Amino acid sequence: MRTKFALWVLAAAAAAMPVAAQSPHLADKLARLASSGNAEAQYHLGMLYNNGLGVAKDPARAYALFQKAAAGGDPLGAYKLGCYYDGEFSGVGRVDPAEALRQKLVAAKAGYRLAQLDVAIHYFKLKDYADAFRWFEAAARQGDPQALYNLSVMYRDGIGTAASPPRAWTFFRLAQLASRGEISPAAQASLDAMWAKLSPAERIEAERAGAGFVTGETAFTVRALHGLERAEALVREKAR
Repeated sequence: MRTKFALWVLAAAAAAMPVAAQSPHLADKLARLASSGNAEAQYHLGMLYNNGLGVAKDPARAYALFQKAAAGGDPLGAYKLGCYYDGEFSGVGRVDPAEALRQKLVAAKAGYRLAQLDVAIHYFKLKDYADAFRWFEAAARQGDPQALYNLSVMYRDGIGTAASPPRAWTFFRLAQLASRGEISPAAQASLDAMWAKLSPAERIEAERAGAGFVTGETAFTVRALHGLERAEALVREKAR
């Protein structure tokens, strides 16, 4: 009987700025830059209000700042605006999946891993499997476990690409490694069953396919995931 496992289509974590210690008056300093039209400062200030870091949590104010940041050309501002269009905060802004996709594509094209994953999920839900595969692959190259797992499913079922049992095993195994081996017993059994069905030649192909596939996070992803540090650096840079 064919092994079954579902496509992992949970949206990526929306916050790009971790909760961490910050210097006093960061919000005030960012607000001054934001009021002068600095799009990156508008994004960072929006994240403070989005997450309640050093200020009272205020999604409506964050949403307005993300709108300005996106209009000013900041890719992460566009990503967060897309999250709001996806309904991140009920009652703040309108829910508009098409606009969410349009905004998140800006950040995906800039190389942001979480945006690439979200965009892939959007396309998959639209049954645009070729574009879904392309963006899952982009996020997978950055080591995203959800994207790696979803590529496994698509290779297994021939969705958006030619079916390939060896590559289905390869990306399932890479997903396991990317998630630090945190895989359920049922998933491990599925992985073992897939391997058992591969011929010796297919096993060689599977192992070769995985070698060097994950190239690491882009500089833009690293910057996004260290947003608070970047915000601190921005205000220091502009204070010179």
